[in-house]
Amino acid sequence: MSEAKGMAIIMKKLLTTTLAIILVMTMLSACAKNTGTPAQEASPKPEGSVTPTQGEFPKPVGSYTVGRIQMDFKYKASDDSERELTALFFYPSDSSEGKPTAEYAFPEFQSLRDELLVKLGGTAGEKLFDPNFKTWSYDDLALSRKEKQYPVIFYVHGAGAYPQQGTLYAQDLASSGYIVVSIGHAGSGVYKLKDGRTVGMTQEFMDDLVKYGMEAATLTTPQLVTEKLGEDKAVEISRKLTSAPEAVKFAKYAVLQSEDVRYVADNLYKMNKGDMESMFKGRLQLETGMGVFGHSFGGTTAAIVSRDDDRFVGAVNLDGNMLGALDSDFKKPFMQLSTVLAYNTNAFLLKSNSKDTYFAIIDNVVHSDFSDSLFTATDTSTRGTRDALEQRNIITSYTKAFFDRYMLKKKTDIESLTFDGVEMIKKP
Repeated sequence: MSEAKGMAIIMKKLLTTTLAIILVMTMLSACAKNTGTPAQEASPKPEGSVTPTQGEFPKPVGSYTVGRIQMDFKYKASDDSERELTALFFYPSDSSEGKPTAEYAFPEFQSLRDELLVKLGGTAGEKLFDPNFKTWSYDDLALSRKEKQYPVIFYVHGAGAYPQQGTLYAQDLASSGYIVVSIGHAGSGVYKLKDGRTVGMTQEFMDDLVKYGMEAATLTTPQLVTEKLGEDKAVEISRKLTSAPEAVKFAKYAVLQSEDVRYVADNLYKMNKGDMESMFKGRLQLETGMGVFGHSFGGTTAAIVSRDDDRFVGAVNLDGNMLGALDSDFKKPFMQLSTVLAYNTNAFLLKSNSKDTYFAIIDNVVHSDFSDSLFTATDTSTRGTRDALEQRNIITSYTKAFFDRYMLKKKTDIESLTFDGVEMIKKP
């Protein structure tokens, strides 16, 4: 075998692994070692890098204590399937009331993950995170009385992940005065209902995910992973990838997840009116609209929710793709926080969306660094080289500034936020 052919095979394997991680995301990242690009592997840790306290999230950025409650929902989707969901609500409170912090995930998570890994050809046993990982949330607290009402943002987890996956950013936003709702999505998520039943990915979803992942790997060149393309070339490539047959088929799951978000949003209006029993009667600031953000396939879903539902003012996509949204004009603000690969595969939105569109390309990070894995990952080799607290600050700062500006109408100058190694592209 020639050296060139051998290198081509190695690169193909690297790309296949990279795309698999991008699709299956945080839940499987612990079994994918040595998946960073060569540039990322060669980059040293920043001088003065800060290591967060082992086994816990960093303290939330805002002044509120963070409360958390769980609610379950059931409805019939547009494809006539019965979808049973759970939703975690992170919200501002005034006191922890002497309670212990809420558990991060749930005890059965490890066995569900092991089952999934074995089905995908992996090895069971390695923990994705410490089961005793400490949050800064507290179950069943009283909603703060400092404000009459609080604005609402939805968070959408990645494919095969779990509703606690966005706890890091949910805590930051809730401590800053937002209510954040994170849903466990039927078929594509892993979660535990209030009655104790656990839910995992369906075989159909898993099979379709693998088909889409293999197709994406065959269409992705090394250049897309490591190098920012010129805008016209990136737009051309992003259209090709998003219109590929398996990509078009897989987009149906983002549509179903978007229906989940919209159904829970329907119920928020009932709660606010008092037509549905909850702690939120009269306390939800819905007249300003709602926001939505998500990681990976959750970012895909967030974009579709924003496009299709006028109750949502805009979306933030954390390193996800744009399946189901090819050449969409959201007619609303949109923000993408991403690796260079996600820019190259989503660039058509710079031309298709008529309202404010932001793309922040962050260097020295990998896909899982846009989720809780930034702090929870037990295998640090699955992380990029950017300092964890620095990356958290970038994501929280941009996400909060986006919703402050477009939901709350605050005079927030997003363009003035600058970070080393971050390129912000703004259109128009």
